[in-house]
Amino acid sequence: MAIWLTILLLGLSMTVSNATEQPSVPVVPGVVYVIAVANVTDATAKTSTDNVAQGDYELIVSLTRVDDEAISESASIDAFDASGKQRQAAIPRQVQRTDLASAPLQILGFHTDDTPVLVGTTSLGPSLAIVKALVTDGRSDYSFRNFANQPTISGTLDSEINTTFMFPVLINGQRVELRALRATGQMSTGTATRPFELLIYDDSQQPLALRIAYGPRNGSFPFKPEFAREIVRIDTPTLPSASLAESLQRDCRVEIPGIYFDFDRATLKPQSRQALIDIATALRSQPGEPVRIEGHTDNIGSERYNDDLSSRRAAAVRVALVDNYGADADLISTAGLGARRPVDTNDTLAGRAHNRRVELVRVCADGAVQSTEKQTP
Repeated sequence: MAIWLTILLLGLSMTVSNATEQPSVPVVPGVVYVIAVANVTDATAKTSTDNVAQGDYELIVSLTRVDDEAISESASIDAFDASGKQRQAAIPRQVQRTDLASAPLQILGFHTDDTPVLVGTTSLGPSLAIVKALVTDGRSDYSFRNFANQPTISGTLDSEINTTFMFPVLINGQRVELRALRATGQMSTGTATRPFELLIYDDSQQPLALRIAYGPRNGSFPFKPEFAREIVRIDTPTLPSASLAESLQRDCRVEIPGIYFDFDRATLKPQSRQALIDIATALRSQPGEPVRIEGHTDNIGSERYNDDLSSRRAAAVRVALVDNYGADADLISTAGLGARRPVDTNDTLAGRAHNRRVELVRVCADGAVQSTEKQTP
């Protein structure tokens, strides 16, 4: 049975800023992009019950190979069989360099029926030719599909080449702002026209569609997006375990990048392996010292629901460390804090992604980070 998840939904407003030094986003094997797709009902009304999936869906896309011929990706998606049972699927995609240079069509989603090579398309962003036209001419035709087997949505985009937009992204757990080119226009499926917004990270190897949003049928600007997706996290294979241990000793609390869960569940995704190795290595560097793993959520859903989910996710990390990486169970406790300790706004995709996190906490000498909330040995 063909299975897909709809890539739609809510957006955020961008802050305009003067150009600043652009952070580097490497295009190398091991880089992971987290693409958030908002749950419109839950993100706006926040009336979810405890027995339904809720919150922002996250598509996890990893680079598996980068060479002169192609950039190879693997997407971890939550698929569903005919009975509605959820399962994990890894969907490979290979974007040819020739397509990355000039393909007119971007395919956003990953489908269980996809072939690895979708000729004439790109994946993570528009082609270099489209970006070049937007930068030099201020205008370009652009087309995309939510999935390869769905209708093409096309239009002409005009770029704001004299304005710099700063787009918030978490890179290795740290909030940074990437300089983005903004393009807008009217996009059509042939039966309806919608206002459209595209924010692009202009990179000579791999342009990234940082934000894609389109509005109500036959709408005009300014519009409240009906559908949008955003790259909210980029994790690179560059954070050594020694840095993690040093941060924990210095700050007593450190956010762990590279931990990924199935949507609305406490099941760790395979892409979490390197982060778990780094945690275990850091713990071995300070033998005998107790630590606590804390789970945090955004504020979508009830307090009870988020407390339970964050507790189960923290426990899942502990179990993985003990069972698979030799950590001492007696030295690791867990705590689920739900949405009570946000580090960012819950009004945007990027902010909610930042609030959904796992932290490693050391019981410092002054006891400042000790907590009695939902701890388990």
